[in-house]
Amino acid sequence: MVYRLSFFCRSGEVRGDEALDRLLDHLLENGDRLVGEWLGPFEDSVAAFRLGTGSSDSDSPVADLLTLEMHVGVAEIAESVIAASPDDERGIWGCDLLATVTLNGDNPDWALVQRIRAALVSLWGAVPWDESSGFEIAARTPQL
Repeated sequence: MVYRLSFFCRSGEVRGDEALDRLLDHLLENGDRLVGEWLGPFEDSVAAFRLGTGSSDSDSPVADLLTLEMHVGVAEIAESVIAASPDDERGIWGCDLLATVTLNGDNPDWALVQRIRAALVSLWGAVPWDESSGFEIAARTPQL
């Protein structure tokens, strides 16, 4: 199973790694211990991390690691914005940050997805979207 959840944000962030650092700092301040690894190197506008909730008794994750990507810049994410909202019905045109969470495996870390979602909303007023539900994912969160 592969599931990708996107978040459209207005952040003012200039670099992907700075946006990712800010998000990770927020997550570490608000919740269970995290384990993961930096992915990259990437260009300035993109950063990624494999991440999971850490177990209390070891360095292993409690569920499958997810991939968290940050893409910054209005021009860099324009195609994704237009594809998700061709008529700008959700007011996301002009967003300058696209965060994506990719889950795969048999044991997704849904609790961490919810933490990431709450952090993105808190930091940058994120608007969630996925391919199957579109923007309705904001109203219907079956496992989030």
